[in-house]
Amino acid sequence: MARAIAALLTTGAMATIACSAPSAADQVGSLNARAKTISEELIQEQLQADAYQQQYSVASAQVVQDEQAIAQSRLLINTDHRQIARKMHQVSRLAIESYILNGSVSSSSGASLFGENVGTVQAANEYTTITVGNVDMAVSQLHAAQRAAQEQQQVLIRQRARDTAEQTEQATDLSQANSTVSQMESVQAQVTGELAAAVTQQQAAQGQAALTAVTTAQRVATQRGGASPAPAGAPSTNTTDPALNPFLTCVVQAESGGDYQVVSPNGLYMGAFQFSQSTWNYAARAAGRPDLVGVPPNTASKADQDTVAVALYSLDGERPWLGDRCSA
Repeated sequence: MARAIAALLTTGAMATIACSAPSAADQVGSLNARAKTISEELIQEQLQADAYQQQYSVASAQVVQDEQAIAQSRLLINTDHRQIARKMHQVSRLAIESYILNGSVSSSSGASLFGENVGTVQAANEYTTITVGNVDMAVSQLHAAQRAAQEQQQVLIRQRARDTAEQTEQATDLSQANSTVSQMESVQAQVTGELAAAVTQQQAAQGQAALTAVTTAQRVATQRGGASPAPAGAPSTNTTDPALNPFLTCVVQAESGGDYQVVSPNGLYMGAFQFSQSTWNYAARAAGRPDLVGVPPNTASKADQDTVAVALYSLDGERPWLGDRCSA
Protein backbone atom coordinates (compact mmCIF):
# COMPACT_ATOMS: atom_id res chain seq x y z
CA MET A 1 0.00 0.00 0.00
CA ALA A 2 1.43 3.34 -1.02
CA ARG A 3 2.20 5.96 1.61
CA ALA A 4 2.52 9.76 1.53
CA ILE A 5 6.30 9.70 1.39
CA ALA A 6 8.66 12.09 3.13
CA ALA A 7 10.67 12.54 -0.05
CA LEU A 8 7.93 14.89 -1.23
CA LEU A 9 9.71 17.58 0.78
CA THR A 10 12.56 17.81 -1.70
CA THR A 11 12.30 20.05 -4.75
CA GLY A 12 13.02 17.18 -7.09
CA ALA A 13 10.13 15.15 -5.71
CA MET A 14 7.51 17.88 -6.12
CA ALA A 15 5.56 17.73 -9.32
CA THR A 16 4.56 21.00 -10.94
CA ILE A 17 0.78 21.15 -11.13
CA ALA A 18 -0.99 22.37 -14.21
CA CYS A 19 -2.61 25.33 -12.52
CA SER A 20 0.73 26.78 -11.34
CA ALA A 21 2.87 28.87 -13.65
CA PRO A 22 5.03 26.50 -15.75
CA SER A 23 7.61 29.23 -16.28
CA ALA A 24 8.65 29.01 -12.61
CA ALA A 25 9.30 25.27 -12.90
CA ASP A 26 11.14 25.78 -16.17
CA GLN A 27 13.25 28.48 -14.59
CA VAL A 28 14.11 26.26 -11.63
CA GLY A 29 15.05 23.39 -13.93
CA SER A 30 17.16 25.65 -16.11
CA LEU A 31 18.93 27.19 -13.12
CA ASN A 32 19.55 23.74 -11.60
CA ALA A 33 21.16 22.58 -14.84
CA ARG A 34 23.22 25.78 -15.06
CA ALA A 35 24.30 25.50 -11.43
CA LYS A 36 25.40 21.90 -12.01
CA THR A 37 27.42 22.87 -15.09
CA ILE A 38 29.08 25.78 -13.28
CA SER A 39 29.89 23.54 -10.33
CA GLU A 40 31.58 20.99 -12.59
CA GLU A 41 33.51 23.68 -14.45
CA LEU A 42 34.52 25.32 -11.17
CA ILE A 43 35.94 22.02 -9.92
CA GLN A 44 38.00 21.70 -13.11
CA GLU A 45 39.27 25.28 -12.79
CA GLN A 46 40.19 24.73 -9.14
CA LEU A 47 42.11 21.59 -10.08
CA GLN A 48 43.90 23.55 -12.81
CA ALA A 49 44.72 26.34 -10.35
CA ASP A 50 46.10 23.76 -7.93
CA ALA A 51 48.30 22.35 -10.71
CA TYR A 52 49.61 25.83 -11.54
CA GLN A 53 50.25 26.43 -7.85
CA GLN A 54 52.31 23.27 -7.67
CA GLN A 55 54.29 24.18 -10.80
CA TYR A 56 54.90 27.69 -9.46
CA SER A 57 56.14 26.24 -6.17
CA VAL A 58 58.54 23.95 -8.03
CA ALA A 59 59.83 26.84 -10.17
CA SER A 60 60.25 29.04 -7.09
CA ALA A 61 62.18 26.30 -5.30
CA GLN A 62 64.45 25.92 -8.35
CA VAL A 63 65.16 29.67 -8.37
CA VAL A 64 66.09 29.52 -4.68
CA GLN A 65 68.33 26.54 -5.39
CA ASP A 66 69.99 28.46 -8.23
CA GLU A 67 70.61 31.44 -5.95
CA GLN A 68 72.21 29.17 -3.38
CA ALA A 69 74.43 27.55 -6.03
CA ILE A 70 75.51 30.96 -7.36
CA ALA A 71 76.29 32.15 -3.84
CA GLN A 72 78.35 28.99 -3.28
CA SER A 73 80.26 29.52 -6.54
CA ARG A 74 80.96 33.12 -5.58
CA LEU A 75 82.29 31.91 -2.25
CA LEU A 76 84.62 29.48 -4.03
CA ILE A 77 85.83 32.21 -6.41
CA ASN A 78 86.52 34.55 -3.51
CA THR A 79 88.37 31.78 -1.68
CA ASP A 80 90.51 31.09 -4.76
CA HIS A 81 91.17 34.80 -5.14
CA ARG A 82 92.41 35.05 -1.55
CA GLN A 83 94.59 31.97 -1.97
CA ILE A 84 96.05 33.36 -5.20
CA ALA A 85 96.83 36.64 -3.47
CA ARG A 86 98.48 34.78 -0.61
CA LYS A 87 100.52 32.64 -2.99
CA MET A 88 101.55 35.67 -5.04
CA HIS A 89 102.70 37.32 -1.85
CA GLN A 90 104.79 34.27 -1.10
CA VAL A 91 106.22 34.38 -4.62
CA SER A 92 107.10 38.05 -4.22
CA ARG A 93 108.73 37.43 -0.85
CA LEU A 94 110.73 34.49 -2.13
CA ALA A 95 111.76 36.44 -5.25
CA ILE A 96 113.08 39.23 -3.05
CA GLU A 97 114.93 36.77 -0.85
CA SER A 98 116.40 35.09 -3.92
CA TYR A 99 117.52 38.44 -5.29
CA ILE A 100 119.14 39.36 -2.02
CA LEU A 101 120.92 36.01 -1.82
CA ASN A 102 122.05 36.10 -5.44
CA GLY A 103 123.16 39.72 -5.07
CA SER A 104 125.24 38.87 -2.01
CA VAL A 105 127.50 36.63 -4.10
CA SER A 106 127.42 38.60 -7.34
CA SER A 107 131.05 39.70 -7.08
CA SER A 108 134.17 37.66 -6.74
CA SER A 109 135.25 39.82 -3.85
CA GLY A 110 132.04 39.15 -2.11
CA ALA A 111 132.38 35.48 -2.82
CA SER A 112 135.88 35.44 -1.48
CA LEU A 113 134.87 37.56 1.47
CA PHE A 114 132.13 35.20 2.38
CA GLY A 115 133.71 32.13 0.94
CA GLU A 116 132.96 30.13 3.99
CA ASN A 117 129.20 30.72 3.34
CA VAL A 118 129.13 29.88 -0.37
CA GLY A 119 127.75 26.41 0.23
CA THR A 120 125.01 27.79 2.40
CA VAL A 121 124.13 30.43 -0.19
CA GLN A 122 123.96 27.85 -2.97
CA ALA A 123 121.66 25.65 -0.90
CA ALA A 124 119.44 28.63 -0.17
CA ASN A 125 119.30 29.53 -3.85
CA GLU A 126 118.31 26.00 -4.81
CA TYR A 127 115.64 25.93 -2.09
CA THR A 128 114.29 29.29 -3.23
CA THR A 129 114.14 28.14 -6.85
CA ILE A 130 112.25 24.99 -5.91
CA THR A 131 109.88 26.89 -3.62
CA VAL A 132 109.13 29.55 -6.22
CA GLY A 133 108.43 26.83 -8.78
CA ASN A 134 106.01 25.12 -6.37
CA VAL A 135 104.26 28.37 -5.59
CA ASP A 136 103.99 29.23 -9.29
CA MET A 137 102.42 25.85 -9.92
CA ALA A 138 100.00 26.35 -7.05
CA VAL A 139 99.07 29.79 -8.36
CA SER A 140 98.53 28.36 -11.84
CA GLN A 141 96.25 25.67 -10.41
CA LEU A 142 94.34 28.25 -8.42
CA HIS A 143 93.88 30.39 -11.53
CA ALA A 144 92.54 27.33 -13.36
CA ALA A 145 90.16 26.56 -10.50
CA GLN A 146 89.06 30.19 -10.42
CA ARG A 147 88.33 30.19 -14.17
CA ALA A 148 86.36 26.95 -13.82
CA ALA A 149 84.36 28.40 -10.93
CA GLN A 150 83.66 31.55 -12.94
CA GLU A 151 82.50 29.50 -15.92
CA GLN A 152 80.28 27.44 -13.64
CA GLN A 153 78.94 30.64 -12.16
CA GLN A 154 77.99 31.91 -15.62
CA VAL A 155 76.20 28.61 -16.30
CA LEU A 156 74.32 28.97 -13.03
CA ILE A 157 73.41 32.58 -13.80
CA ARG A 158 71.98 31.56 -17.17
CA GLN A 159 70.09 28.71 -15.51
CA ARG A 160 68.74 31.13 -12.92
CA ALA A 161 67.52 33.42 -15.71
CA ARG A 162 65.66 30.53 -17.35
CA ASP A 163 64.19 29.38 -14.04
CA THR A 164 63.17 32.93 -13.15
CA ALA A 165 61.40 33.25 -16.51
CA GLU A 166 59.65 29.93 -15.83
CA GLN A 167 58.67 31.16 -12.38
CA THR A 168 57.23 34.35 -13.86
CA GLU A 169 55.26 32.39 -16.45
CA GLN A 170 53.88 30.03 -13.82
CA ALA A 171 52.96 33.01 -11.63
CA THR A 172 51.04 34.54 -14.55
CA ASP A 173 49.21 31.25 -15.22
CA LEU A 174 48.42 30.87 -11.54
CA SER A 175 47.09 34.42 -11.33
CA GLN A 176 44.87 33.88 -14.37
CA ALA A 177 43.61 30.56 -12.98
CA ASN A 178 42.82 32.11 -9.60
CA SER A 179 41.04 34.97 -11.37
CA THR A 180 38.96 32.49 -13.37
CA VAL A 181 38.08 30.57 -10.22
CA SER A 182 37.08 33.81 -8.49
CA GLN A 183 34.88 34.83 -11.43
CA MET A 184 33.23 31.41 -11.57
CA GLU A 185 32.61 31.47 -7.83
CA SER A 186 30.92 34.84 -8.31
CA VAL A 187 28.77 33.43 -11.13
CA GLN A 188 27.97 30.37 -9.02
CA ALA A 189 26.88 32.59 -6.14
CA GLN A 190 24.68 34.61 -8.50
CA VAL A 191 23.08 31.48 -9.99
CA THR A 192 22.58 30.03 -6.51
CA GLY A 193 20.80 33.22 -5.47
CA GLU A 194 18.63 33.18 -8.59
CA LEU A 195 17.84 29.50 -8.00
CA ALA A 196 16.84 30.15 -4.40
CA ALA A 197 14.56 32.98 -5.53
CA ALA A 198 13.06 30.82 -8.27
CA VAL A 199 12.44 27.93 -5.87
CA THR A 200 10.82 30.30 -3.41
CA GLN A 201 8.63 31.70 -6.18
CA GLN A 202 7.72 28.21 -7.34
CA GLN A 203 6.88 27.09 -3.82
CA ALA A 204 4.81 30.21 -3.30
CA ALA A 205 2.92 29.52 -6.54
CA GLN A 206 2.33 25.91 -5.52
CA GLY A 207 1.22 26.95 -2.06
CA GLN A 208 -1.16 29.47 -3.54
CA ALA A 209 -2.55 26.83 -5.90
CA ALA A 210 -3.00 24.41 -3.00
CA LEU A 211 -4.70 27.08 -0.91
CA THR A 212 -6.97 27.94 -3.84
CA ALA A 213 -7.88 24.27 -4.24
CA VAL A 214 -8.69 23.95 -0.54
CA THR A 215 -10.75 27.15 -0.58
CA THR A 216 -12.67 25.97 -3.65
CA ALA A 217 -13.35 22.57 -2.09
CA GLN A 218 -14.50 24.22 1.12
CA ARG A 219 -16.79 26.57 -0.79
CA VAL A 220 -18.31 23.63 -2.65
CA ALA A 221 -18.80 21.79 0.64
CA THR A 222 -20.42 24.83 2.20
CA GLN A 223 -22.75 25.26 -0.74
CA ARG A 224 -23.78 21.63 -0.39
CA GLY A 225 -24.19 22.00 3.34
CA GLY A 226 -21.49 19.42 3.90
CA ALA A 227 -19.74 20.89 6.95
CA SER A 228 -18.58 18.17 9.34
CA PRO A 229 -17.97 18.88 13.00
CA ALA A 230 -14.50 18.06 14.33
CA PRO A 231 -14.12 15.22 16.84
CA ALA A 232 -13.96 16.29 20.47
CA GLY A 233 -10.51 17.48 21.47
CA ALA A 234 -9.16 17.67 17.89
CA PRO A 235 -6.68 20.56 17.40
CA SER A 236 -8.45 22.39 14.61
CA THR A 237 -9.47 25.91 13.73
CA ASN A 238 -11.15 24.80 10.52
CA THR A 239 -14.93 24.34 10.65
CA THR A 240 -15.52 23.49 6.98
CA ASP A 241 -14.82 20.03 5.62
CA PRO A 242 -13.80 20.39 1.96
CA ALA A 243 -15.36 18.12 -0.61
CA LEU A 244 -13.16 15.21 -1.71
CA ASN A 245 -12.81 14.35 -5.37
CA PRO A 246 -13.42 10.73 -6.43
CA PHE A 247 -9.76 9.79 -6.21
CA LEU A 248 -9.35 11.06 -2.62
CA THR A 249 -12.64 9.46 -1.64
CA CYS A 250 -11.23 6.17 -2.93
CA VAL A 251 -7.93 6.75 -1.08
CA VAL A 252 -9.71 7.09 2.25
CA GLN A 253 -11.22 3.62 1.82
CA ALA A 254 -8.09 2.05 0.31
CA GLU A 255 -5.66 3.40 2.88
CA SER A 256 -7.62 3.30 6.12
CA GLY A 257 -11.11 1.92 5.47
CA GLY A 258 -12.46 5.35 6.38
CA ASP A 259 -10.83 5.38 9.83
CA TYR A 260 -9.44 8.88 10.46
CA GLN A 261 -7.71 7.83 13.72
CA VAL A 262 -5.87 4.77 12.41
CA VAL A 263 -2.07 4.38 12.70
CA SER A 264 0.01 1.93 10.62
CA PRO A 265 1.62 -1.01 12.49
CA ASN A 266 5.08 0.59 12.22
CA GLY A 267 3.76 3.92 13.51
CA LEU A 268 5.00 5.89 10.51
CA TYR A 269 1.71 6.56 8.72
CA MET A 270 -1.35 8.09 10.33
CA GLY A 271 -4.93 9.07 9.66
CA ALA A 272 -7.39 8.31 6.88
CA PHE A 273 -4.91 9.19 4.13
CA GLN A 274 -1.92 7.56 5.90
CA PHE A 275 0.28 10.65 5.99
CA SER A 276 3.85 10.51 7.22
CA GLN A 277 4.52 13.33 9.67
CA SER A 278 6.95 15.13 7.34
CA THR A 279 4.54 15.05 4.38
CA TRP A 280 1.69 16.16 6.61
CA ASN A 281 3.76 19.14 7.83
CA TYR A 282 4.63 20.14 4.26
CA ALA A 283 1.06 19.85 2.97
CA ALA A 284 -0.33 21.68 6.03
CA ARG A 285 1.89 24.67 5.26
CA ALA A 286 0.80 24.59 1.62
CA ALA A 287 -2.82 24.52 2.75
CA GLY A 288 -2.29 27.70 4.77
CA ARG A 289 -2.62 25.80 8.05
CA PRO A 290 0.63 26.27 9.96
CA ASP A 291 -1.30 25.48 13.13
CA LEU A 292 -1.41 21.83 11.99
CA VAL A 293 2.36 21.52 11.57
CA GLY A 294 3.67 19.00 14.08
CA VAL A 295 0.20 17.70 14.91
CA PRO A 296 -0.03 13.89 14.46
CA PRO A 297 -2.35 13.44 11.45
CA ASN A 298 -4.52 10.83 13.17
CA THR A 299 -5.33 13.29 15.97
CA ALA A 300 -6.49 16.00 13.58
CA SER A 301 -10.16 16.38 12.74
CA LYS A 302 -11.71 14.86 9.64
CA ALA A 303 -12.09 18.34 8.17
CA ASP A 304 -8.40 19.11 8.77
CA GLN A 305 -7.24 15.80 7.32
CA ASP A 306 -9.43 16.33 4.27
CA THR A 307 -8.10 19.89 3.93
CA VAL A 308 -4.47 18.74 4.00
CA ALA A 309 -5.22 15.88 1.59
CA VAL A 310 -6.86 18.27 -0.88
CA ALA A 311 -3.80 20.56 -0.68
CA LEU A 312 -1.41 17.65 -1.23
CA TYR A 313 -3.41 16.41 -4.19
CA SER A 314 -3.38 19.90 -5.74
CA LEU A 315 0.41 19.91 -5.39
CA ASP A 316 1.33 16.41 -6.46
CA GLY A 317 -1.75 14.70 -7.85
CA GLU A 318 -1.88 10.94 -7.33
CA ARG A 319 1.87 10.50 -6.77
CA PRO A 320 1.78 10.26 -2.96
CA TRP A 321 -0.58 7.30 -3.20
CA LEU A 322 0.77 5.55 -6.28
CA GLY A 323 0.45 1.79 -6.03
CA ASP A 324 -2.89 1.43 -4.33
CA ARG A 325 -6.06 0.47 -6.19
CA CYS A 326 -7.18 4.09 -6.57
CA SER A 327 -4.29 5.19 -8.78
CA ALA A 328 -4.49 4.87 -12.51
